[in-house]
Amino acid sequence: MNAATDRQWAVRDAVLRWLLAKATEGYRSPILDAHAVGETVGWAPSPLTRDELADASNYLYKEGHVTGVPVMGIGIPRPMLTVAGRRVVEGGRSLRPVDCRHDVEGGHSVLESGLVH
Repeated sequence: MNAATDRQWAVRDAVLRWLLAKATEGYRSPILDAHAVGETVGWAPSPLTRDELADASNYLYKEGHVTGVPVMGIGIPRPMLTVAGRRVVEGGRSLRPVDCRHDVEGGHSVLESGLVH
C-alpha cells in the first residue's frame, strides 16, 4: 500500500469517529464538513479535502456504516451513523482490513502513526 491508500483509510475512520462525536452531542445527521471533521478528530496530516470526504462518505454508505442521500460529486452531505458504523468506532477498530495494514516509516503501524486514531 502507499501513502495515498493509507490516507484514504484514515479519512474513512476519521469520518466515522466524527459522526459518533456529533451523535453524542445530539446531531444525528450533521453536515459533512472537512474543517469540522479535522477539528473534531484532531486530524494531524495535511487538511482534509471535500473530495476525500465525498469518497469516504460514499464508501461508508456502500458498506452500510452510514445512511443518507447520495448526491453526485458530493457524497453523502448529511450522513447518519448506522449501528454497524457505531460498532466499528466504539470498538476502537479501523475499517482497514487487517491484511492491508502494514508497517510505515520507523516500523510503526498505521494505527501508531497518527493516521488512524
